Amino acid sequence: MASIHWELGNICKRKSYSFGVMPIHKTEEGEQEFLFKNLPDPFYAVDSRAYQFIEPHHDRFEELGMKIVAIEKFRPHINLERAVMAIRFSEEIFGTQFHPEANPEGMMENLKDEKNKEAMIENFGMEKYLETLDRMDDEDKIILTQAQILPRFLQFAKKNILKQTEAMA
Repeated sequence: MASIHWELGNICKRKSYSFGVMPIHKTEEGEQEFLFKNLPDPFYAVDSRAYQFIEPHHDRFEELGMKIVAIEKFRPHINLERAVMAIRFSEEIFGTQFHPEANPEGMMENLKDEKNKEAMIENFGMEKYLETLDRMDDEDKIILTQAQILPRFLQFAKKNILKQTEAMA
């Protein structure tokens, strides 16, 4: 929504739905992003989207002081532009196209449900289903991403709220 509001680039339907535990690559600015501090490059997160943000208007980003901090996985065999996966809009506003809040246990239960399992295999194939299950509880994938991004974001917000409260007192 923010990218549409500020006219930052092209928001469009993807050629095919993206779902699974996917690698996400930091940009140069992403290497400096404190929310990504202890994450490798690439790091892994749950991706589930029918739409994407491509063709960013770099002049607009610069004008507004915003930074693209992550982009989607490398797909050298596919001749399509890589989507923007995370943006630092301001000190207070951070947006992701992936799911840093993804809960591995809940997702595992969901994917093991027979109806959901059959739907995923039908839509993405058995190999993708097994890969997603395998990556779901890896300590270095979504468990690591979940343990880094949201806690850092909330800690930063709390610190700033307390700082403002003290300044007002």
